[in-house]
Amino acid sequence: MAFSLSTGAQASLVARTGGMVYDDVNNITWAADANLFQTQAVGNSNLVNDIIAGNGGVIHDTPNILDTVANSGTYTLTTADFSTSNGVMTWWGAQAWANNLSLGGYTDWTLPTTVTAAYGYNQTGSQMGDLYYTQLGVSSGNNITSSTNPNYTLFTHAQNEAYWSGAENPNPGPNASNYATTFNASVGHQDLNTKNILKHAWAVRSGDVAAVPVPGAFWLFGSAMVGLMGLKRRGSIG
Repeated sequence: MAFSLSTGAQASLVARTGGMVYDDVNNITWAADANLFQTQAVGNSNLVNDIIAGNGGVIHDTPNILDTVANSGTYTLTTADFSTSNGVMTWWGAQAWANNLSLGGYTDWTLPTTVTAAYGYNQTGSQMGDLYYTQLGVSSGNNITSSTNPNYTLFTHAQNEAYWSGAENPNPGPNASNYATTFNASVGHQDLNTKNILKHAWAVRSGDVAAVPVPGAFWLFGSAMVGLMGLKRRGSIG
């Protein structure tokens, strides 16, 4: 037991059942499929309509001129926010997909967080940046699929393209809220893109998945051992 606990603590990314990967350093869980929306769409022709309905047809954001009614803070979702052929979505579509996602029995999935107003290369403070640079060992200017780190094999369908984060542009300005932060996994660059551009999305959630219960037989064995130890101790005293 001591050995298994100590080796687990050394790990960084750990495969979990149900299509998930746990990061035990940052205490977050990633979807193992880095293009899960497209994978889901293959088996569910009504996926986009389900996502739109599951979000009440709208996404609320910081008021901007790209809102369905300019500067209303409400964007009305349409099928044009989603492309099932390659798995890309607008920022609003990606938000709606993450909000509606159920994976491994969990429904609290989000888009990755990012460092406020930090752009360029080597931004390891963001969740995508940390995954790319630290956990997968990719160097700036290289694409994510070039990783030779064993952790990379825990994931499927990584895209050498940009991924949305959940963060809107924090900078001031009349059109600042038209933008949200992206992480380009083809070169490791964090940037801003207008929310109506189609990009990929990678789901993440806080914490680990539920611990697997220890089999009852183990506890019975442990209780028996404690009992034997007690009998031995009483025998020694006698």
